[in-house]
Amino acid sequence: MHVGGGLYYVHLMRRIYHLANASTSLPVLASTLLQALFINFKEDALAFLAGIWSTTDAEVQKESRSVTLLHAAAFLEAHILEDDGIDFQTILPPLLVALQEPDACQGALECISRIRILSDHTLSSVYRFDTVYGDSERE
Repeated sequence: MHVGGGLYYVHLMRRIYHLANASTSLPVLASTLLQALFINFKEDALAFLAGIWSTTDAEVQKESRSVTLLHAAAFLEAHILEDDGIDFQTILPPLLVALQEPDACQGALECISRIRILSDHTLSSVYRFDTVYGDSERE
């Protein structure tokens, strides 16, 4: 898939995510869409959510940012329960961006709180290190 195709895919997935969160009159559809998205993304779900809450796109409503951060907090909470040793330091920069938005501040603090709890555990790998910082084998 060429780069433009990847951008279209991300745009489509964001649209589906926004649609699911806007569908308050059809909760079964909304939960089914969200479940399908998160199953599809697996461990990339947090990176996907960070891309949504840190975007400067006009299409991202204030409600979307706060809901997205709550989904991220739930993702991090699951990792606390799993105690799988993942260090989420790579997510801190987009959370700092979210702290600047009054509507997203509480959700960002919830995520940071969970990352702090995770930092007390034995950590064995960094979440999406190569994706965020580039391939570590490159010079």
